[in-house]
Amino acid sequence: TILTKAQKANYNSMHATWNETENGNTIQKAEAQYVKNPTVIYANVSTAFNHYKMWIEGKNNYIQMKGTSTDHWFKTKLGKSSSYAVLTDSLNNMLDPFVAANKQFKVTKKGNDYVLSYKGNNKKIWNAIVSDSAITALIGIDLDDVKPINNEIKIDVDKNYNITDVKVVSTYKDDGQKRTFTMNADQIDQIKNLSVPANVQKGAVDLGKIGKN
Repeated sequence: TILTKAQKANYNSMHATWNETENGNTIQKAEAQYVKNPTVIYANVSTAFNHYKMWIEGKNNYIQMKGTSTDHWFKTKLGKSSSYAVLTDSLNNMLDPFVAANKQFKVTKKGNDYVLSYKGNNKKIWNAIVSDSAITALIGIDLDDVKPINNEIKIDVDKNYNITDVKVVSTYKDDGQKRTFTMNADQIDQIKNLSVPANVQKGAVDLGKIGKN
């Protein structure tokens, strides 16, 4: 199928945004850019509890927490199990959970390209969305007492079976409040260069060296 062919493609870069609203007001949002070779990630995350900006380059992690008394960037080393080490893998494999439900997608031709779309409240699709670490990596959906209402998915695939755009919109009730979660991945293979700004690298406080002095 088109979905299985698209799922096997390798992607070298992309941009993604995440947004969760409650009754129309944004409660969590995030944005990330990522380049695979060599791996560099930029993320800007704002949740109910914290707001931070982060760069990852190789094994170095630079983070700036907003709303604290300091605007310093801090440098740490990344462990293999870090959720951000997982983020690059999950963005590259973001269609994997949907393959089992590929019969649910409607395929339409758009010129030489394809659009795969789904709209409804199928349990397989909902399970694919909430188990997809690319969708929930930066801002998670709290699954306690959540009742899915509707899911809309649109996947644009070119004639060579490369994904050009993915959009997932899920509406659900959480503790009686209506929430909508949106994830959009775009600029796929269009970001050529991404690097940690020099002022972040030079000014970052190295937490690995504190306490060794």
